[in-house]
Amino acid sequence: MTTNDVVFEVLENTGLNWTLSKQTIQTESGIVVPNKYAVVRSDNQKALGVVGNKYEFMQNHEMAHTIIDAGEGVFNKGAEFKHPWDNSESLGSFGNVGGGSLRGGKAVFLQLELPEKYIGKSDILRYITATNFHDGTGSLGFGTSNQVVCCENTFAMAHKTLSKFRHTASMQQRVDDAMINISNMLKEDEMQMEVFEAAANKSFDKHHVQDIVMSVFGLDVNQAKGDVSTRKINQASMLAKDIQTSIEEQGETLWALFNGVTRYTNHTTNSKDKDFGLMFGTEAKTNERAYKTMLGWLNMSEIVE
Repeated sequence: MTTNDVVFEVLENTGLNWTLSKQTIQTESGIVVPNKYAVVRSDNQKALGVVGNKYEFMQNHEMAHTIIDAGEGVFNKGAEFKHPWDNSESLGSFGNVGGGSLRGGKAVFLQLELPEKYIGKSDILRYITATNFHDGTGSLGFGTSNQVVCCENTFAMAHKTLSKFRHTASMQQRVDDAMINISNMLKEDEMQMEVFEAAANKSFDKHHVQDIVMSVFGLDVNQAKGDVSTRKINQASMLAKDIQTSIEEQGETLWALFNGVTRYTNHTTNSKDKDFGLMFGTEAKTNERAYKTMLGWLNMSEIVE
């Protein structure tokens, strides 16, 4: 198959086989809004956002070409890529590439699988994630994602300390930049695995639990109940249950505490847009605060700088 054939199959199987156009915006009285355009999907004619006249798209097929070409330049030919999310609006995989869309296509992603790791008492699925936005709020960027198999907890760090793509760059420039960013993310992911392994081999004590509650809720467990809202007390109680479940799965380790937080954000929090939240929103921010707290426990913050 040619690269064009692979791109077509990827787009078909991930629900991303559609393009974008800029269309004029009019008031009810027929007045055209100057220098503002709606971003419209070709397959369902839904508007994804509003952009200016100079805004340049990176179409889904351009993103797929970039990721596939860059992946071939970085990974060996035997690498297998998959996609971990199972609640996205559209998802799928073809050959070595998986992906889908979020928020009706306002955000799209493609993922490249890395070899599995065994940390603590479970396998971990690992991915390089490329994301792009079609609502004018961002551009193509890269991050890491991983999923603990036993509990299906996903932890994503996207767009971290990476150069953003210029939509006006040539295809070769994009591929070259993508190769650099994928290589950087490989290093980032290996560092995360070192952190996870260290956490899985260190037991926790009372102050670690206090630190986690503070990082998630900004709540001092020694604070008098009368000074804490009922909502926060209930949330902390739910987190405590998730931590206990993780301890039963992973043992009394720092890794179990971190997994308690990702269990809470993945399965317990009541979010209407959980997939987006885990990648970019409140849940992602909560997970990252917990991760940074874990780095502090291990005195390993220097390895991710």
